[in-house]
Amino acid sequence: MKSSNSIKMINIIFLVLALCFSYRSLAGLIDFETTASGLIPTDNGIIRLDDEFMADGVSVRFGFDTNGNGQVNSYGVYEKVGGGKEEGESGFMSKYGNKYDIAATGLESLLGVFFLRQKDAYQSFGTFHIIYDALNPVTSASGEIWDIDGHNGNTEQFFVEAFNGEETLAEILSPLGKKSGRKSLDGKPWTFGFSGLSDITRIEISFKGSKSTGIGLAFNNFSPIEDVSARKNSVPEPSTLAIFSLGLIGLASRRIRNNTVK
Repeated sequence: MKSSNSIKMINIIFLVLALCFSYRSLAGLIDFETTASGLIPTDNGIIRLDDEFMADGVSVRFGFDTNGNGQVNSYGVYEKVGGGKEEGESGFMSKYGNKYDIAATGLESLLGVFFLRQKDAYQSFGTFHIIYDALNPVTSASGEIWDIDGHNGNTEQFFVEAFNGEETLAEILSPLGKKSGRKSLDGKPWTFGFSGLSDITRIEISFKGSKSTGIGLAFNNFSPIEDVSARKNSVPEPSTLAIFSLGLIGLASRRIRNNTVK
C-alpha cells in the first residue's frame, strides 16, 4: 500500500511540475490538411493572401513576392499527393510511385495528403513569405521543404531568413541538391528551424540553385512557437501556479492518507 501511495504522489508531482513549466511556450502545426477555415482542401485550390491559419495563438499567412519589391502579390495553392502529371500542375517530381508528388518510401505519412506550392508550377516564384500575427513573441519556428535534388548539373538550393520587421535575425542555407535518387533528398524533406530568437515576424524563402526552369517549392509542416512567459491575462503568474500546485499536492496527500486509514 505504501508503494502504491508513493507512486500516486510521484505521478501527481510530475503533473504539477508539467503545469508549472508548460506556461512558457505554445507550439502549433500547420500541415495544410485543412484550409484556413477548417475545410478539406481541393487539389490546386487557392490559398488566398488573406487566409489566416491558426497555430495555437499565432495567426499565419502565406504568399509570394514575384516582383522582388518586398510586397506579396501572388498566392500559393494546395497540392494533393499522387495526382500524376496534371498537365504540369504538380508540385515535384521524384523517383517514387508515379513520379509526381510522391514521398520516399516510409515518409508518406509525414508528407500527408496536401502540401503548399507556388501558383505557377515549376516556375520561378521570387520569394515565399510566411507572415505572423501574435500577441506574444514568436521565438522559434520550423518547416519542411521537400524534394531538394538536381539533375545533369542543374541544382536546387533554398535560402531561409527570419526577420523582425526589417531586421534579419537568422538565416539558413539548405543542402545543395546535385542529383536525384535514393541517396539524395529526392522525395524527402529538409527541415529548417530557428530557435531562441527575439521575435520572428516574418520568414522568407528564396531559391538559390542553378536551375532556371523546373523549380518547385513543396512546403509543409510549419510550426511557429510562441513565447508566452510574459503573458499576463490568460495565464497565471508563476507564483500563482506554485501556490495552486502546492494546494493540489496537499489535497492529494490528504486524500491518499485518508484512504490508507480506511
